[in-house]
Amino acid sequence: MDDTNLIRLRQRFIMDLSRQKNRTKHLLYTQGVTYPERFRNSKTHWSRNFMKWLREEVELLSEQKLSLLLLCDQVENTRKAILKVTREIRRLSTTDRYKENYDLLFTVPGLGLITSMSMLTELDNDIMRFPNERSFVSMLGLIPTCHDSGEKKVSGEKTNRGNKHLGPLIVEASWVAIYRDYQLGAYYSSCCQIMKPHKAIIKVARKLACRTYAVLKTKTKYELS
Repeated sequence: MDDTNLIRLRQRFIMDLSRQKNRTKHLLYTQGVTYPERFRNSKTHWSRNFMKWLREEVELLSEQKLSLLLLCDQVENTRKAILKVTREIRRLSTTDRYKENYDLLFTVPGLGLITSMSMLTELDNDIMRFPNERSFVSMLGLIPTCHDSGEKKVSGEKTNRGNKHLGPLIVEASWVAIYRDYQLGAYYSSCCQIMKPHKAIIKVARKLACRTYAVLKTKTKYELS
């Protein structure tokens, strides 16, 4: 359970960091601060040089910039916390409890350190608790919805039930998988012919989940197609 909480804690830190960055940018906006040319590209934001600029060069309308400095402290402290917990998760992946299954999951396209370890900790490292692929996909919340009142039948691509942590991670991994696995990429393209991309990727996620289940169940590495 503590391993599961550790992974979930990292996600909360990620969300906290996003909010802190948004608060900082909002403060700059309300104070009329414009970005210098070297920081016009958003990809350069939150680098070491960007943080130095915030602390040393930014001038606010008010004489005091304590609020900005405190926000900078929050961003940097949260980053350190994320780095610390990520290192601990990486250490966990090398322990006897997880290493075998982690190495198997790492061969699945789109599944990196966090997604793989999230899956293993949420499942208590035991895929055998699921008798088949459908039960596994259902746990992820990736099975289609279907509501039938007798007069009207409504179906959707994804149910709201299932694990709230793993489901979104598998969908996110699917965006990577369609570029690394030819078969999944072709399947995504064919689905996009009849539905919108955000619905097509859910169908890919179901396929990826089934293949992930097979990898863990058979103890066989994923073969790229």
